[in-house]
Amino acid sequence: MGEQELFALEEASGRANQAFMESYGALQQASDRSVAAKEAYQSALNEMENGYNQIPTKEQQENLRKAREELTAAEEAQKAAEGKYEETAQAAQEASDAVQAKKEALRASRATDTTYVVHGARMECSCGMRESYLLLEHSHGVLTRGIPQMTVKDFRLNENIINFGGCTSTENPSTQEAAQKAVQAANQAIQEEKKNEGFLGKVVSCFAGDGKMDTKQIDDSVISQCMGECIAKFAAKEGWRKGHEKVTVNGDAPLLRRCELDCIYGGRITILISGQPE
Repeated sequence: MGEQELFALEEASGRANQAFMESYGALQQASDRSVAAKEAYQSALNEMENGYNQIPTKEQQENLRKAREELTAAEEAQKAAEGKYEETAQAAQEASDAVQAKKEALRASRATDTTYVVHGARMECSCGMRESYLLLEHSHGVLTRGIPQMTVKDFRLNENIINFGGCTSTENPSTQEAAQKAVQAANQAIQEEKKNEGFLGKVVSCFAGDGKMDTKQIDDSVISQCMGECIAKFAAKEGWRKGHEKVTVNGDAPLLRRCELDCIYGGRITILISGQPE
């Protein structure tokens, strides 16, 4: 099934990201040290030059020597930190790419996968903000590898299906409302900040270009840029499609990894991993 391989890749990606963040922090510290060293060196140099034709004192010479040494060390440390940062950034990207490649392989194999789905399976929605999980509060009395097996009737939002954090569907009323609020805010910003060329100006132009928009005529191109609440609803009373044709659990077809569930707002929910231990 490759699920354990995905878990291993995700753990490796997490470690790579942690190393990247640590190297970023180290680079920031090295950069700050380098800036401080340059300032200290320049200050020591200025102190000597302010003496005009006078011979620099031993103390001034010593201060300049120490400042030069610290500057050299700081610049070397920054160079090393930059190298480490680039190395960890590349490693983090490669680890992330490996995770995505594995997920794509799992998606490609899903359509014909008849693996039984159990409590804790991971799923995704075509309009969802993030992946989520399938849960079963009360067992149907059938276990697969010690874990409660799920059926096609396990499709209740926030009971079986943990919501996907947000929704990008243009058919979702919540997303439409978010778009209206965004356009209203953009129109107000246009009035108040017409000459603003900074971040706010970019946000405004993303939604409204150079002119005001009619909040009653917001098209899908605007709505699709917004994120609404996940309020999934399912029209099919039978629940998930493509369940097992020959086996039943208390009269209902067992849920398989190939199964699909359509939301009335246009999202399609599919199962990424079955939840079974390998």
